[in-house]
Amino acid sequence: MVHFAMVQIVASESVMVMQAGTVSKKMEIRKHMLLQHIYRNGSIGRLELGRDLQMSKSRLCEVVQDMIDEGLVVETLDGKERRGRRPVPLSVNPDYGCFVGLDFEAKRMRVVVTDFSGRSLFKKHQALRPMKDRKTLIKHLLDFVDKGLEAARDLNAKVLGVGVAAPGIINRNTGTLLHYDFIEAARDIPLKDLIEERTGLPCAVDNNIRCYALTEWTSGAAKNMSDFICLAVRSGFGSAIILNGRPLDGSHGYSGEAGYSPVPSSKPASEWKTFQEVVSENALQIDTESSTFELSDEKARIAGELLGAQAASLASLLDPEAIVLVGRLLEPNGSLWPHVEKTFRRFILPDIGEQVPLLHSLVDSYAAAVGATQLCFQERFHISSATK
Repeated sequence: MVHFAMVQIVASESVMVMQAGTVSKKMEIRKHMLLQHIYRNGSIGRLELGRDLQMSKSRLCEVVQDMIDEGLVVETLDGKERRGRRPVPLSVNPDYGCFVGLDFEAKRMRVVVTDFSGRSLFKKHQALRPMKDRKTLIKHLLDFVDKGLEAARDLNAKVLGVGVAAPGIINRNTGTLLHYDFIEAARDIPLKDLIEERTGLPCAVDNNIRCYALTEWTSGAAKNMSDFICLAVRSGFGSAIILNGRPLDGSHGYSGEAGYSPVPSSKPASEWKTFQEVVSENALQIDTESSTFELSDEKARIAGELLGAQAASLASLLDPEAIVLVGRLLEPNGSLWPHVEKTFRRFILPDIGEQVPLLHSLVDSYAAAVGATQLCFQERFHISSATK
């Protein structure tokens, strides 16, 4: 299995450093590369770090010392007795700063504060009622970001940026939410500009399922995988496709919008529905985060079989290491799971069927918000990774 973070760093270092015009710029690039690798590993020794990144001992020592002096990384004392000059591992300094992450969908908003190492310090959710007025929606979102900033201040943590995991179709270049079927007011909202103007902090915006995939990659079911697909049943239905250690963006940046795939039927094509209109909590008229919800066996069968067929098609087309299923309906005891698994095994290409597992998500409902903070971390330090 390829550790794609390492491959990307090594492959890109020579090009990026050669393109850098000054010594200070070269140092910054190397610091960012080391920071990514240390972040991904949690704790790593200098010897292993130099070997992984193919960096000379003298250069590595220079860069690491500069990072220690800046406060980006710290030497980790793991409690083990060290005799002689045994190496001391390095880890990201959790106290260097923090990030605020916002995730929202049709019925709910979530906000988190994570420290510099990615550990969650604060979590909060709040219902989001249906609304038609664009200004009202913007006010709700900005006010909830303020809740995260207030929590960071209470923790005496310096906020380095804000990340947003937004539903629907996103223009990633501008950080604009173009539209989302299940929130009428969600049309042409320049989230990045609005949040930067409100907070004075840098902001990164991406689709919420891609942010979810980032958390699955760093600490969940897809940890260290270079090729995987996330299929998520939340308020809507969506996917994220990671190939060769990078998200598949497509020519126009909209790859992975599986919710807009048609569901063929015997009716004329003009009457077909999309996956989002059939396989989503909104379509099924349930809220899995409420105390109780009911889903008929027939609805569960239809939705599960459609999702299983979709998963099999994607697996046969892209040959990933795994498909990660996100959402309570897709948990081991979820209503859709048995139908998804049975249909997936029925239609998957036989030659790869046993090699492509369906994995249940290992992260909680705040994963998209946490992924948004990691996205902000990457953009702040110009890091290339699985979701960039």
